[in-house]
This record gives sequence, C-alpha cells and structure tokens, in this order.
Amino acid sequence: MSRSHRGPIVLAMMLFVSSTSCQRTPPSPVKVNGPRTGVVEVEPLDEARVVTGQTIYVPAYSHVLTANDARPFNLAVTLSIRNTDPTHPIVVSTVAYYDRDGRKVRDYLKKPLRVAPLASIEFFVKEQDTSGGSSACFLVDWVAEQRVTSPLSETVMIGTASTQGISFTCSGRVIAERAP
Repeated sequence: MSRSHRGPIVLAMMLFVSSTSCQRTPPSPVKVNGPRTGVVEVEPLDEARVVTGQTIYVPAYSHVLTANDARPFNLAVTLSIRNTDPTHPIVVSTVAYYDRDGRKVRDYLKKPLRVAPLASIEFFVKEQDTSGGSSACFLVDWVAEQRVTSPLSETVMIGTASTQGISFTCSGRVIAERAP
C-alpha cells in the first residue's frame, strides 16, 4: 500500500476508535426510592396490631447563608431512615417535607413502606430545590407490630460550587411516642 493511501486509512481508524470509545453509556442515576428487596410498599397496619411507633423530627437545610452579605449556598439533602432492629421490620407510614415556615412542601409516600431488619430507605431533595428554605425539616412516622429498637433518622446535606464544598449531617429527634 502506498504512503498516500495509508494516511486516510489511519485517520479513518483513529476517528472510528475515538468515536466508539467516547460513546459509552452514561451511568444511570441512582434511584433512591426505586424498588428493593428490603423495602416494599404495604397496606397500612391495623391499629390493633401496632405495638410501638414514633414521630421523628429531622432538620434539613436546602441552603445555608455564607459570606458577609448572607449569600445562599444551595445544598442537596438526603434523608436516611435506618431500621436498626436486627430481627424485626418496621413500617414507615409518613415521610413529609416542611419548609421553614412549617408549611408542608410534599409527601414522599403514597403507601406505607415495610423496612426489613437492618435495611434503610433514602429520600432526596435536589440541590436546586430551595422550597424548604434554610431551616426545613422532615417528619417521619413509623410503627411496628412488636417491640423493636428505634430507627435512626438523619439528613446529610452537601453542596459544591467552584472550589468550595460544604457537607454536614443532622440527627432526628423523637417528638412523639406511639403506644397501643
């Protein structure tokens, strides 16, 4: 093959290799509320079968104020609810997000979720969603048909802009106990 014919063939091969290597399928986004084996939708528990439960208040910050001029710095929020009981499930019946004025922004559940022993569920507020304000919160209601260890509920806030990053967590606080 002559030198003049090799140039276009080499160029064509390089273009083919570079175009196929750059066309990777992007990773699918994490589905925090997608179907899982440890978390399933259930019908509400019959009140007569409920042995214990709680309402948990969990602070959340969709933004924090920074600099001397109190500029908002937006944050993504992940609410994590972890069943800490090693042998019994819990049923999470309500996950509601409230803004800083105490108004409900959204309900996250259409039906209660049974959370298997040691399983967890997560709920996500996008970084650009500032509907909650600087002092938002979640209210989480859960129940169980037997005595269980209380679940752990916490939020993780994280945001990045330019070379700055902020991340921190907040733990939930029980505000109401439920007894039969």
